[in-house]
Amino acid sequence: MTDDLKGDRPEWSRYRRPSSGAGPGDPADSGDPGAASAVDAESGGPEASVGAELSAVPTEARAPDSPPTNWDPGPPLSSDVEARIRRDLRRGRWIVRLTWVAAFASLVLGLVAVRQAALLVAIDRRLVTTEEVQAASASFDVARAVLIAAVGLAIILAIRWLRGALPVFAELHARGVIDGPAPRSGRSLDRIALLRRTTGVPVDRAGWSDLRVGPGRPLLWLTSAVVALALGVGFVAAIWLGAARDADTSRLLRVVSGLDGGLWLVASLLVGAVVDGILWREAAAARALGVFIPLLDAPARVIVRLIPPILAFGAGVFVASGRPDPWFVPCPEATLACDGMLVPVDHDGGSNATIWIVYAIHHAEGPPVGTLAVAVGGPGVSGLDQSLSMIHNFDPTLVKRYDLLFFDQRGIGASEGRLCRAAGAAYGASPPGADAARTFANACVSEAEVDPTTIARYATRQAAEDLESIRLRLGIDRLAVYGESYGTELAQAYAAAHPDRVSALILDGAVDLTRSANAFWADAALGFANVLDATFGACGNDSACHADVADPATAFDDLRRRFAEPQVIAFADPDGMVRTHSVDAGQLETAIDTLLYEPSGRMLIQRIVAAASHGDLIPAARLVVASGGPGAADSGAAFAYHAITCADYRVSPTADQHDLAAVEAAGRAAGVTSKRTAEVYASQYPCLFWPYQPADGTRPPPLTTTPYPVFVLGATDDPITPIDQARAIAGRLSDGYLIVTTGGPHVTFGRHRSCVDDPVVTFLVEGRRPASRSISCAGDIASTYIALTAMSADGYADALDAMEATESELFADPFYLLWDGAEDLRIGCRAGGFIAITPGTGQDHIRFADCAFVTGLAWTGSGTSDVGSGLTMWSLTTTAGELDYVANAESRHVSGTWHGKPVDLTR
Repeated sequence: MTDDLKGDRPEWSRYRRPSSGAGPGDPADSGDPGAASAVDAESGGPEASVGAELSAVPTEARAPDSPPTNWDPGPPLSSDVEARIRRDLRRGRWIVRLTWVAAFASLVLGLVAVRQAALLVAIDRRLVTTEEVQAASASFDVARAVLIAAVGLAIILAIRWLRGALPVFAELHARGVIDGPAPRSGRSLDRIALLRRTTGVPVDRAGWSDLRVGPGRPLLWLTSAVVALALGVGFVAAIWLGAARDADTSRLLRVVSGLDGGLWLVASLLVGAVVDGILWREAAAARALGVFIPLLDAPARVIVRLIPPILAFGAGVFVASGRPDPWFVPCPEATLACDGMLVPVDHDGGSNATIWIVYAIHHAEGPPVGTLAVAVGGPGVSGLDQSLSMIHNFDPTLVKRYDLLFFDQRGIGASEGRLCRAAGAAYGASPPGADAARTFANACVSEAEVDPTTIARYATRQAAEDLESIRLRLGIDRLAVYGESYGTELAQAYAAAHPDRVSALILDGAVDLTRSANAFWADAALGFANVLDATFGACGNDSACHADVADPATAFDDLRRRFAEPQVIAFADPDGMVRTHSVDAGQLETAIDTLLYEPSGRMLIQRIVAAASHGDLIPAARLVVASGGPGAADSGAAFAYHAITCADYRVSPTADQHDLAAVEAAGRAAGVTSKRTAEVYASQYPCLFWPYQPADGTRPPPLTTTPYPVFVLGATDDPITPIDQARAIAGRLSDGYLIVTTGGPHVTFGRHRSCVDDPVVTFLVEGRRPASRSISCAGDIASTYIALTAMSADGYADALDAMEATESELFADPFYLLWDGAEDLRIGCRAGGFIAITPGTGQDHIRFADCAFVTGLAWTGSGTSDVGSGLTMWSLTTTAGELDYVANAESRHVSGTWHGKPVDLTR
């Protein structure tokens, strides 16, 4: 129906339908102009359009085959009644419009609830709601306010509408255009029942073109049922949701609430259809009495009315139930299955804030014996980034039989990683001290864009609960936990909090958690000093090293003095262009400390010291750049390192959080300041100025009696976690096994040393404990020394000597030795040009681009190198000739041309 119901009405708007023949008393003779209009309509006059309009409208309960009967509705309706009818129709249409508003609001409410359920999919089960869910509730509140306003206004209008319409319907019934018996006096329900009865020209008087509208009882019952169902489902879901105690229940109830929104959508539209039906009946009754009511907006069938909104709701559910775009999980390789989840920022409760944690699983071949969770070192290292190299290095039996679980700890990598590259680089180039530490702490937090008041969230105990959340998510009963270096802290924290969820604990390069911050760093500074001394001692036991430098300790002290003032040294950057680099003693000491973790690095220290003793400072300067000094890309781990360390340890031993003097005094008492590696002790200084450190220095209790075995691995030449810490941990355990490597690296597991790996793998796979509680394994202090090469092309005796020198310079280069083997590597050669290395399966591909380790001899070509077998194969060209080079552990061979002569040499 249209809204334009007012204005002048044509005379033919009231009509009488004549009988088949006119006679005395018939309307045709009454002199009524309405009757004349009706005659015109029957005879095809100007009013025939009314009949055409009526015939185009669907009718119910007509007698199309019977001729029109004498239908006399009595006196015309008064203008007052007509006005009331038009008023009823206007009010009713506003109610229908409000039902559409309510339907739209219900649609939004349903989709918001579905979206909230989707936000609880990848989530810790203990979280009933999150900040993201609460944020979505903002639009929920708006839609709910609109719905309440629409329903409230509709109810007010409906009351006014019904109060005005019921008397009109009673009068229409009295006129015979509403079927059924008269309502009993005083019964309001009977009067209301008039609204749903069949209306129009009485069935026994109706012709084929007369309008009749059927009863509304079926639609009314359907609408009542849907409204009752929506009310019941919504009430139960709301009450139950308020009592939900886990994410699964909360998610289910939000899905139910979403479906309830769909029910309210349908219910709102059905209510509108009921109101439209009543309006349609009132209009039909008025037409039957000769009142011209436009019939252009007859209500569509209910199913047609419902289909578009339901389709819109279905499409909205499909979109709203998808995983949010930011929840992207970068997976290093197809062999890993990666996913992520939201966990509480504070597992102790009191907040709906969450943080995104990413994990990856390398599945066993066949049914797994168990799951080994790997906690990597740092802190600040990405578990996902380390996963491929660790899978490659782990014992093949372990990889085949166990699921391996890797994860990025909160604040690292894909788990909402935070970086402060610029602040970290600036701090690394500054001398240790209070000013540098304070400046770094402020700059790092600012650069990482972290609210200082929330920085305690990165504590290890929170990360341990993140691991528990992952375990619960995966439905794993118990975990074997392997921790290396800092990861041993996380592993111990997890085992202490969830002993019933641990099947075995492997602590490699173990940190004794009972040690205070000052005690730990004093141990470390002394450990670095001892390992440096052992490195110099090992040089004296290697004839090649001793030949290059007779007194490495003295040569090292001389080297430090030479860099007391910054030295400007030229060599090629990775792009092959020669540039100058400024290096000072502080940067050199930090770089030397980095090399002390590994036997190969200790060999490089020997070689750098030997080269410096011969006046060559380029190896020392290249080390500084390769290990993170000026010109190198910062790893960005500075923020996570300090955020985690400072949250775990109170550095100041007094009530004054910034008491640097007390920290320095503790270092002097421990005998640190007199050592070459005193700068290691200063590593803790930034925590004095960090936004958060614990209120006191209380350390967690040690592990003692455990329902699972603990394997403690260590090396006598581990600088950062000296072997005494491993011995202390193992000595307190009821079921502990100590595996000590003589010499050795900081981390010993997964280096293809059966003495170390076999006891651990045997227990994990077969469940057999070692026969002895203490196992000793042989190791090296330093790798086999690579002798210095000639510093000019004239120093090479022949083509084989030149190729061997090139091989030595490449494999003893700091960039190469510090490379993790995961990404492509480009190394600038000393005198210009570069070498590009691409890691491959089983072997690395190497390309030489005008690479000159000495002036006057630049190599171009390519080849391969197999680190496992030691096989090297190159085809290189230089101005002196073209050579093919093959080297392995037993021999070296070169063939080709050299200075215009054929060569074929083997050594």
